[in-house]
Amino acid sequence: MEICSIQKERYFMERYDELESNNRKDEKINNLDILDIVPNQLSKIEAQNIDFLTLYKEYEENIKSFFIKIFKANTQKIYIRPRQIINISANYLAVKGFSSYDKRFIKEFCSYKRRLILVNELIEFELILELSIREVVLSDFYTDEIAIQGNFDLSFPIFFHSNKMKDLAKKYANEENLYIRSVQ
Repeated sequence: MEICSIQKERYFMERYDELESNNRKDEKINNLDILDIVPNQLSKIEAQNIDFLTLYKEYEENIKSFFIKIFKANTQKIYIRPRQIINISANYLAVKGFSSYDKRFIKEFCSYKRRLILVNELIEFELILELSIREVVLSDFYTDEIAIQGNFDLSFPIFFHSNKMKDLAKKYANEENLYIRSVQ
């Protein structure tokens, strides 16, 4: 894990400025879809009746496998920005299934705040994914062809920079019993 240069941060922010502006405004942007565990957006009533704690356990491996395929397709490197720390207290981390060894790594990861980080070690990437999937530290994930925001009740906004990458991501999602659905 290493902090990226300001130039690299600017590169990704300019490349995905529509995604970043979507964080600030409620604009519809091109090429934005959702990586999800369900094929259609849930209504508020449907979402209220879902036990997300059970779903997290049920779908965590599928989501991790999807992301790992993206990571491997990108020559085992991915850029990550820790966006929002939900809770990193010892009790919360224990409830979320993290060990004391993990806690040291989590503290280091969180110290980077909103800086862009290059991750090229699978074990580090998997732990960062778990933080986002389990809603401990939400992060944004970038390659030259894709940006993924993590995690809103197991839904991940996903921006494609090319149709080729979109097709590949749909293939990976299908292999993991996940869906890439259009934003409605």
